[in-house]
Amino acid sequence: MSITWLPFELHPEAPPEGIPRERYFGRERSEQMHSHLQDIAESVGLTMRSRDVIINSRRALGAAEFAREHGRFEKMHHALFQAHWEGTGKLEDVDDLVRIGSAAGLDPVGLREAIEANHYGDVIDENRRMASSAGIDAIPAHVFERRFLILGAQPYDVLEQVVERIRSTPD
Repeated sequence: MSITWLPFELHPEAPPEGIPRERYFGRERSEQMHSHLQDIAESVGLTMRSRDVIINSRRALGAAEFAREHGRFEKMHHALFQAHWEGTGKLEDVDDLVRIGSAAGLDPVGLREAIEANHYGDVIDENRRMASSAGIDAIPAHVFERRFLILGAQPYDVLEQVVERIRSTPD
């Protein structure tokens, strides 16, 4: 089984500086979402510091696509997630993205130019259209064997159950 990460801009309506989470979701739902994520993160030993804003991820997605094109996607993907969830970087900030990309082995000048020119905008838009047509409107979203769709943050055992079902189903 192989994994292919595809870009999905969850909040294209968000301005670069973001939208306050409580204003977008309301206090009660924001607190529920934060609690749910913390429970899942703690259950697998992850650090997840949720920011008070919903960001526009377009620049970060473009940076990841630049990394894919230059053979550094896995390293950049991991670095972006780590920066976002551990609170060490702002993925909407070009300077932070260039810093993260440089640490992942990317050319900082080329990366900055690609981000500022929105070089991967068409790729991001097309992937959002494809995802929307498949019913994907949340992240994370996992599609297994083009048959099973798991939306949102789920406990690891849910993903294991899907993999086991695929393995036990004859071709």
